[in-house]
Amino acid sequence: MARKISRSPRTRWVWLALGCLVAVIAAALSVPSAVAAARDTGAPGQHPVTTTQPVETSVQVAPPTTPQQAPAMIAQQMQTAIQAASPGSTVGIDVVDIGSGAVLADLNADQQFYTASVVKLLIALDELKSRNWQADSDTAAELTRMLATSDDDIADTLWDADGGGAIVTRMADLIGLPGTQAPEDDAQWGETLTTPQDVVKLLDYLNDTVPLPARTLILSAMRGATQISADGTDQYFGIPDGLTGDVWAVKQGWMSLDDSTTLDTTGLVAAAPGGPLRYAVVVLTTQPADMSWSAAGAALTAGVTLLRTVIA
Repeated sequence: MARKISRSPRTRWVWLALGCLVAVIAAALSVPSAVAAARDTGAPGQHPVTTTQPVETSVQVAPPTTPQQAPAMIAQQMQTAIQAASPGSTVGIDVVDIGSGAVLADLNADQQFYTASVVKLLIALDELKSRNWQADSDTAAELTRMLATSDDDIADTLWDADGGGAIVTRMADLIGLPGTQAPEDDAQWGETLTTPQDVVKLLDYLNDTVPLPARTLILSAMRGATQISADGTDQYFGIPDGLTGDVWAVKQGWMSLDDSTTLDTTGLVAAAPGGPLRYAVVVLTTQPADMSWSAAGAALTAGVTLLRTVIA
């Protein structure tokens, strides 16, 4: 039989205190191992952390694409493609989803370029407004031919009859086109100045604000743009050849001066047959004077083709 040892109350309290202290120390010593073990056996796919120091965890994600970054990137790619085919070209781009207002491509959008035949849209709008947006059959046929085949003779007649540069000023004031100016030489309507942003505003105005009869007339003419224009130029560069399969309504522009060649592709685009003309696409260029029409047009087509990544 074990010998019973009697202890005083004080002795019992000393032993109890020592026991508690030992337990606390043992628990404290076991914490790092337990924490390390818990981190080492983390969820699948996590890297183990073996340090006993506090660890600040974070999830690494790609920075969000801002509305300014993506348009600039796409536009830079388009400019690179155009300049590779036509070195020395100056390029202005504005591509907008006019339904949502989202900018899809943007470069030099507030820089002025010559309109060349794109100004015929302003000539047509001014003529229709003067008739309370209602055209008789002869006027409708005349405007359709001017826009669809880019007929210069009709443009000359209407330009002279309706006030020349005053047409540009009236329409710029009506629509709100701050970068659009009448030509210095009033006889040269092709030298009207505009910006990619202004052409987008013009297209949006045409698609949304112009009364239906006049809107239908102009958009039908733009949808029916012939491949060979009245002066024999192949005008399917840019949007028509670059976005084949998409539905478009275009007004192209081209002009040769002593020191430069102007080539512009502008219009409204639907991503699929039967879809709305929701995208305004504007690419204006000033190219070297010695560029052939075919090479200059191919340059625009190379740039516009890249829009397939954003128009859907």
